[in-house]
Amino acid sequence: MRRRVVTVVLPNPEPEPAYDLYQEVRADAERRSRGPLDPQKLKEMHEVAGRRGRDWCTAVLGHAFPGVDRSSTADGWMLILADEMRLDPPLPQRIVAQRALRQEAEELRAKQEREQREREESHWEKALAAAGVEMTVRENTRHTGVGGRLRHAVPKEDLVSGRSRRHPAERGLCETPGRTDPLHLSEPVDAPANCHRCLGYVGKVRALDAPAPPTPAERKTLQLVKAGVVFTFRPARGGPTIRDTSQRSKAAWGHLGRKVDAAVVKLEKKGWAAKDADHSRTQAGHLGDRWRLTDAGNAALED
Repeated sequence: MRRRVVTVVLPNPEPEPAYDLYQEVRADAERRSRGPLDPQKLKEMHEVAGRRGRDWCTAVLGHAFPGVDRSSTADGWMLILADEMRLDPPLPQRIVAQRALRQEAEELRAKQEREQREREESHWEKALAAAGVEMTVRENTRHTGVGGRLRHAVPKEDLVSGRSRRHPAERGLCETPGRTDPLHLSEPVDAPANCHRCLGYVGKVRALDAPAPPTPAERKTLQLVKAGVVFTFRPARGGPTIRDTSQRSKAAWGHLGRKVDAAVVKLEKKGWAAKDADHSRTQAGHLGDRWRLTDAGNAALED
């Protein structure tokens, strides 16, 4: 079955002229438009429209000017006559109002885009400062979303996040290392990253040789050490024992506190906690060696 294409010519909008001589110019133009159009006059219509500009043509016709080739012969004659009469009419009020609304909408959109960009820049600067590693920002050149191209955070060296998730150099932080079709990224751009997944990783990544962040259990022990309630005691019988003096244990030496040997030794191995060289007393008056956070331990707790 053959497809039929039907072309529908929409009528010109009702004119809303804003000058008194419109009816006179219109009547004269309709008289001159009868019969065949002289090619020289068509050429003159194009010349007048090009020299006077679209706004002037719109003001003369009283409606939006679509161009000479899409206007009626009478409209074309109106342009010639108005030019000969040296008319300079104002634009129709409806068009002026429409343009004002459009300009207002464009200004609002520009303001919203500017505010969004400022938020993105602030977020990116804070995230990058917290990460402490060098990164560039690159755009995805293959796909473009509603808000434009997505901008990814790209490390210059291999990084790791969490316990063991790797982030290869020169790849978006959001990409998995084994991805078969890597993102197509541009050269570095002077703009903040706005990929939410990349931004989520920026505050979690670290160098390959940096220690992993503390687990919830390690963080709890770090807080106890920072509070100054963790001590090593040497009872009369048995070997040294590390106790949380803020809690009493029901087992042996319970009066010294809850046993936390394994947890504190783990922090010591990571370089997050160290034992005082000199003895000191707990709030209960027991003599022991207080544990304190190292600089690395304080940094881990703050992270």
